[in-house]
Amino acid sequence: MDYTLFPTIPVYLERPSLDQSWGFRLQGGTDYRMPLSIKKVVSNSPSHNKVYPGDGIASIDGQDAQSMTHEDAENIIRNSLRLQLVLQRGQLNTIRPSKPSVKFGPGPATHVNSALNNSTTPNNYRRF
Repeated sequence: MDYTLFPTIPVYLERPSLDQSWGFRLQGGTDYRMPLSIKKVVSNSPSHNKVYPGDGIASIDGQDAQSMTHEDAENIIRNSLRLQLVLQRGQLNTIRPSKPSVKFGPGPATHVNSALNNSTTPNNYRRF
């Protein structure tokens, strides 16, 4: 789905020090193969009543969020006192996985098949 078609809303957040939390939980990223979005917002935080669960993140401090990994987005957000987000209000569902989230890597490692080496398995049977 092309999320660029949804209307966007600029949101400006500010906090007094890096020790204070922004008060929202991020989900997604290119490494999770899903768009960056807000999963949870803590009440009485700098994000309270400005950012909502399900908001898609179009950009973070002027950088396009569509191509960001979760870690890249986290680093930008974590190291800022002032944060400019462009959000797509309520366009994405928050995900409650039944299993821990899977981070996708560059690809599977090559597997050496012991049958090609004609070796035996622990039960002394050969695989063909």
